[in-house]
Amino acid sequence: MTHQTLAGDDGAVELSGGVLYLRWSSGAVVTEEDARAVTSKVSALCSSRPRPMLVDVTRIGGLEHRARTVFAGAWPLTRVAVVGASPVDRVIVDFYVARHSPVCPTKFFASFADAMKWLGVHAGQVKTPQSGLLTAWDTRHQPVRGGSRGDRDADMMLTVLLKRTEGIISDTQAVANGMPLFVVEAELTQRLQAVLPGVRFTAQDIRAWAAEISS
Repeated sequence: MTHQTLAGDDGAVELSGGVLYLRWSSGAVVTEEDARAVTSKVSALCSSRPRPMLVDVTRIGGLEHRARTVFAGAWPLTRVAVVGASPVDRVIVDFYVARHSPVCPTKFFASFADAMKWLGVHAGQVKTPQSGLLTAWDTRHQPVRGGSRGDRDADMMLTVLLKRTEGIISDTQAVANGMPLFVVEAELTQRLQAVLPGVRFTAQDIRAWAAEISS
């Protein structure tokens, strides 16, 4: 077993039983620097041998746009299972997958047991990591069943969020011809706040989308 703490103690990544485990500290807002630190440590732990990874986002505070871009790039992983505690966590993960198209298969789960099964790991193969990530991985979260209300609510939330966001970006692009980048950012921000007042988008998100519109 190999364990490495990330810079600033915002999280920990370790290799145990052939599986990588990434756990973020409570309330951590993951930055581009954090994301690059993770990819660097994962590459060192893998030693050029691609491995599956389980990520715990149940306590995370946020994920910046540039961090998501880094995570979507190429690094030595076969697939990534992300475990969250609520339908909102699932919407965030699914939105990330839809917008950033990560290189390796990435999927959200509401239970560690389902996540490990998808990664192809049996409970008997897993040693308890030093971070305590899997101390009770088979009981900490009850799985969200396919026909449950929570699952349907998450699907609905994701569909609405994606459609409205893509629509706003498209509408802004239609009127942004020749506008300076900062004007496009202001226009996009205003439209997002008007249509999705309850959704928080980071400045990095706005800037990245505005750059896509202006390109």
